[in-house]
Amino acid sequence: MITPMKYITILCMKEDRDCVLSELQKCGEVMVCAPAELSRNAAPPVYDAASIETLIRELKRYEQKKPLFGSLPELDLAEFEQIGAEAEAVVEELQKLMDGVAADEAAFQAKTALREQLLPWETLDIPVEEIRETYYTFSILGEIPIRNLDLCRAVAEENGLGLDIISQSTSKVYVTVSYMKEETVAELSVAGFEKVTIPLVSGRIDENIKFLDAEIAQINKAKEEKKIRLMELSRSNAPKLIYEKYRVVNERNAAPVGETTMTAYVEGWVPADRTDTVEQAVAKVAGIYDISYRDPLPEEVPPTVLRNSHAVSQFEGITEMFTSPKYGEVDPNPVMAPWYWLIFGLMMGDAGYGFLMAVAVLILKKIMKPHGNTEKLMNVILYSSVTTTVCGILFGSYFGETWHPILFNPLDDPVKMLVLTLVVGGLHILTGMIVKAVLNVKAGHPWSALFDQFSWMLILIGAGLIFISRTRLVGIVLAAVGAGIVLLTAGRAKKGIFGKITGGLVGLYGVTNYMSDILSYSRILALSLATGVVGMVMNMLAGMVRGSVPVIGLLFALLIYAVGHVFNLALSLLSAYVHDCRLQYIEFYGKFFDGGGKMFKPFSIQTKYIQLKDHDNGGK
Repeated sequence: MITPMKYITILCMKEDRDCVLSELQKCGEVMVCAPAELSRNAAPPVYDAASIETLIRELKRYEQKKPLFGSLPELDLAEFEQIGAEAEAVVEELQKLMDGVAADEAAFQAKTALREQLLPWETLDIPVEEIRETYYTFSILGEIPIRNLDLCRAVAEENGLGLDIISQSTSKVYVTVSYMKEETVAELSVAGFEKVTIPLVSGRIDENIKFLDAEIAQINKAKEEKKIRLMELSRSNAPKLIYEKYRVVNERNAAPVGETTMTAYVEGWVPADRTDTVEQAVAKVAGIYDISYRDPLPEEVPPTVLRNSHAVSQFEGITEMFTSPKYGEVDPNPVMAPWYWLIFGLMMGDAGYGFLMAVAVLILKKIMKPHGNTEKLMNVILYSSVTTTVCGILFGSYFGETWHPILFNPLDDPVKMLVLTLVVGGLHILTGMIVKAVLNVKAGHPWSALFDQFSWMLILIGAGLIFISRTRLVGIVLAAVGAGIVLLTAGRAKKGIFGKITGGLVGLYGVTNYMSDILSYSRILALSLATGVVGMVMNMLAGMVRGSVPVIGLLFALLIYAVGHVFNLALSLLSAYVHDCRLQYIEFYGKFFDGGGKMFKPFSIQTKYIQLKDHDNGGK
């Protein structure tokens, strides 16, 4: 059911603004809209929530044990409001530790790079300061490609240059060159000689390397100590709590609130049955206030709030994937949910798979503790496991094996299954037409219901009865009456007798569309057969392997049986979900549902990393 909406205006003193917004956020019943003349710009964020979220992501590197299925920490609203100095202290320590690790890493990289620069000169037996200009000579350091060593020696000897090898690697030779001031080392360039400048160090190179090794070891020790502490604190929920607190405050601060000199006012949409809740929330914190309501204006499109039973509400996500119901339109979920439930079971049609679906979902719900759309999806699968099991019993299908079918087995009697699917399809489409007819009558268009829906209902029912020998005559009469109504009324909006006749003929041609719609339900047969055939093949393969080798064959057979049926179950689940949705969207919703609405998104405490107990975030 779509809930009636009211447009609300809340007026309070300016000093009560933040308290009123906080209470509105906690009760989560008002979708705040920007006033027509907003007198204040949205305030900048009070807290840097983005940096806290970055911290949360980076902390995942230090988590020692990551659960396969994680669940969100749970707090009640009172605990959430008490988040304060203790959690902030933990976050502050974490940020310092993360900054410290980053600084240590930078220092480690710098020291390591310097050590790598010095390492080739470790055996140099004089202090770096002595490699300098004297009264008569120059001394410099350099490197040459190892392949040019002999050439470099020859050039040095020819030009009277002193060449001493300090060390060499696989590709380079590191040398000192001494020469008189009147000489030059330019001739060495033919051998690929390049001058090397030692970084700003003093003393012997080997001593500097030892000192760097000690510094690097100290840096690594400090870094590891910080990482150990980070691993300990990574188990804390403090960053998540602080992030949620900061985000809530920032969202409240950015709310579109109008202001005058002394007052503040909030406008938006509220469900008509929740106005008392809003008034009670405002009255808690505002000494002077005024609340007014009005009905939606003709040109306004209020947001949509759905109120359905728990069972039906689990299927709302299926409709919302297609489109949201428009305010004032019929809520399709109460009518769609039973059909989706039934068709899903027919598509799966295996009692063994139905049992596994139920067990798997119950275990996952226990471990994951899902919320929101994830929980609804799991419940849809859980509910559908019931129809899957029932249909499996009726078809005698248990993990691809046939055992005492009550009705028939689709693999043995595919024609009967095809007839069943077409009957289900026809009833499904008729249901959509009935809904549209009722809507037309309620809207004051009974003739449209008669001409556009009732006529086709007669045709479809009559066409179905024609295939039964005892009701063939009745079916012909019903189909003929329905066709006559369509022929005479389908062109009623056209001008002129020719236009009306043409419109009637074109309208009657629409029978081909209905035939194709009904035939599309044959996918139920296809998916049922596919599930059964793949399951049967897995059983055959397991049986063949089991008989080949006494012990090992049994182990392989069990492996094939388990993996094969899990794979078939997963594939069948996905196929049933998708194709069932397709039948609802195209064949069913196309008969009465337009959609195009916008869902109610209240100003509320929306959390990402925690779950607030007993807080529905929107009053659903």
